[in-house]
Amino acid sequence: MSVEKLFFDLVELGLEEYEENEFVFNTIAEVQEIFHNSENCTCYRRSNTKNFHPCFEIIGFKPFFERLIHLKGLDKKEKDLFIKTQLMIGNLSSNKGDQKVYYKYQFNGLIKICQSIFMKLCGIGKRTLENLQDHYKQYGLDERIHGNTGRAPSLESKIKITNEIATSVKNFLNNYALDCGLPSPMRSRKDSDVFIYLPTDATYTSVYEEYKRHYIKEIDNNVISRVSFCRLWKQLMPHFKFQPLATDMCDTCTDFKAQLKSKANENNYEEIRGKYTEHQQLAKIERDLYTKNIMKSINFNNVANILYDWAQNVSIPHLPQQPGAMYFKSGYNVNIFGVCRTDGGENIQLNYLVGDDEFPQGVSKGSNTTLNLVYHALNKLARVGKEKLQITCDNCGAQNKNNLSLWFWSWLIMKGWYKEICVNFMIPGHTKFLCDGYFGNIKQKYKYAKINTIENIEDIVNNSAKANHALLFKKEPDWCWYDFKSYLEGNFQALPQIMKYHHFRFNNASENIGKVYVSEKAGGEEICFQLLKNNSNFEPNRQIGILPLEPLSKEKKEYLYKKVRIHVEDPYKDVHFSKP
Repeated sequence: MSVEKLFFDLVELGLEEYEENEFVFNTIAEVQEIFHNSENCTCYRRSNTKNFHPCFEIIGFKPFFERLIHLKGLDKKEKDLFIKTQLMIGNLSSNKGDQKVYYKYQFNGLIKICQSIFMKLCGIGKRTLENLQDHYKQYGLDERIHGNTGRAPSLESKIKITNEIATSVKNFLNNYALDCGLPSPMRSRKDSDVFIYLPTDATYTSVYEEYKRHYIKEIDNNVISRVSFCRLWKQLMPHFKFQPLATDMCDTCTDFKAQLKSKANENNYEEIRGKYTEHQQLAKIERDLYTKNIMKSINFNNVANILYDWAQNVSIPHLPQQPGAMYFKSGYNVNIFGVCRTDGGENIQLNYLVGDDEFPQGVSKGSNTTLNLVYHALNKLARVGKEKLQITCDNCGAQNKNNLSLWFWSWLIMKGWYKEICVNFMIPGHTKFLCDGYFGNIKQKYKYAKINTIENIEDIVNNSAKANHALLFKKEPDWCWYDFKSYLEGNFQALPQIMKYHHFRFNNASENIGKVYVSEKAGGEEICFQLLKNNSNFEPNRQIGILPLEPLSKEKKEYLYKKVRIHVEDPYKDVHFSKP
């Protein structure tokens, strides 16, 4: 009997910063189960007042969820220390002269909660809590050590796990991740590595069999067991996981799965299954090209490889414990655009921080703005000594896959920046790539930070990961907003049915200037199309007009001053929230 997968609308719940996966959904369901039954709160059961609220309602759904998911991410030692610290804070001396110790429980030191909710919040039972209380009374905050620690195990492994074997497992998984992994926005709790997801059709057994085959072929016939392999995997590569079904986020995949589950389609099952397999194979071909392009940029000095995307914007002000009123207010938004370069095996991601009042007039986050930031990044990262430029981005028509972008790449070829430019758009729903991982690093730091100015966000970005670097508009003298649209549109023509193509190639051969070669899939048949108008006397090196900034409206300034300024700390109130 199949078990129905959980699904929740994270935006509706105010949890849009979390990834849609089974772990998050299960935690949401756990919190909802607690909130749906007031009897879970013992202080509520004891109250005779009709208007008395259970203590979990006073905490609120989102703070309760965030604390629970944070504690789930701790290992045993970290979780024990957290609980014992709470016991130390809430330790009450007995007035009865006996040895019994009483405790009060609080959320963030402010909200009194009952023991029952404290246990549910920590994910422990009565016996575990009592054991921790007893250990705290005897040893304080010292670590709990199991009685069997230091003893030899009763059963020994048939093959002793050596450093060589452990290294072979780690190296194999690293290479396997490079070939098959999908970077995720979420991050491992112990380090800054992004989660790398395997496709949904992979299993521990299938990966182990692959490892076993390679090990026997290259090293030795004596291979560790599947259990030992999985244990080493979890110890050495905790951020390398299987992709939950809910994280595909591909409408086509979801539709195929629904059709395959429906009894109404039993007669067409094989046909549907075939189409689903074909779709997955197409996604795999594109993923293989993505990996191949990264490897090219690592192995060839004259090849530049970039990826770019917009992240979810962040807001100022922000506090780790955000005042309730701020959830209903709109602060000063900072938009983040990332350009990641993979050349030489050392990833660098430039993260452009653009405030509400720093966008060009009339175009906001459209294609002209996107191309300006890419143009700036290419000058900094991927121009000197490069002959070929490879680009990967998603299928967003408004920002990435549009005619202005094609004209822009053709223009760079005409300027002599590169001999060849290849632009690759990933299959919708299968677009997880490196930028998402580095955005995830930033999001995790932002979540627990105090933010009063855009410079605070700059610090967060720079400290979130080695590869992440922040750029501010006011600190970059060569960052301006060129009017590429007015400059290019009169000299180029549109490509018909642009959205059906996924690959675009530009070449500097004299017969190819102003042309683009398009194909629907990686390695597919190319079709040539003339972008530059035949009667055009286009001069690629003439001066480009610059767009002025779009200031905040008077209404927005007054709103920020009257409604949001009160939540900003005193020294910074006039930075973004001055009186209009």
